[in-house]
Amino acid sequence: MIYLSFGLSNPWGQPFDNLWNRSGLITCHLAWEAELCVVKTLIGFEINYTRRQSHAGLTVEVSLFGRSISFQIYDTRHWNHKTGAWEVHL
Repeated sequence: MIYLSFGLSNPWGQPFDNLWNRSGLITCHLAWEAELCVVKTLIGFEINYTRRQSHAGLTVEVSLFGRSISFQIYDTRHWNHKTGAWEVHL
């Protein structure tokens, strides 16, 4: 896992509100999502990359003056830690 984050919050800002959201499938097990939100962050940046866990993938988020835009590409499957493989549902 790689996780980098920086943020400067505004404690008097508006509560979280989702302004816009779109998502879809790229392949059978790979999905994407993009969203625009109102947040309490004045300026911020976050990047998160995961593997071998449920919904593993890449997330990038940028926040500026109380607005945040994020984009993620992730696996829709769940990871089974006992078998070390993706769960299979028949």
